[in-house]
Amino acid sequence: MSESGATADRALSLTEASFEAFRTLALRYVIAVFSTPLQFFVFLIGAWFTTNGVIAFGIYPDMAFGGHMQSCTIQFLGFIPVTVNGWHALFHLLTGLAGLALAPQRHRAIAYAWFCGPFYLLVAALGFAGGDHVLHMMAVDTFGNIVHTIEGLLILTAVTLATIAGARVGKSTA
Repeated sequence: MSESGATADRALSLTEASFEAFRTLALRYVIAVFSTPLQFFVFLIGAWFTTNGVIAFGIYPDMAFGGHMQSCTIQFLGFIPVTVNGWHALFHLLTGLAGLALAPQRHRAIAYAWFCGPFYLLVAALGFAGGDHVLHMMAVDTFGNIVHTIEGLLILTAVTLATIAGARVGKSTA
């Protein structure tokens, strides 16, 4: 076998080993995320927030704030106003990536939900108080504030139900 053939075989072997390692990690992640309904919910909400963050950066990535804060409002589906800027995108992206990272472990998914639900409600309240912004940084509109409220309430409802279900299971096995 020529030296170039041996190099190609080693490269192919390394590629196959890398793919197998990735496949193993991906399967372990998916299995972990499906361990409990709350973990799966945290995964879904994390994917939702991450997708929103990526799309919002694509719409309007400006990161100015204060008197220089700018935003962009588009009509989603032709009638739903969506107001974003870079800070709004970063808000969703960071909370989304955190959800994706914490979903595989039950106790971390619970902690994420107990933190993220109230955090989204706080951001919604600040948005309602600020009108078209949150702390002169994150651009929002009334529809966005309503959506953030619903998201926060959904997260809190999910973690509350999971906590109640966990307490019942713990009592029945004790």
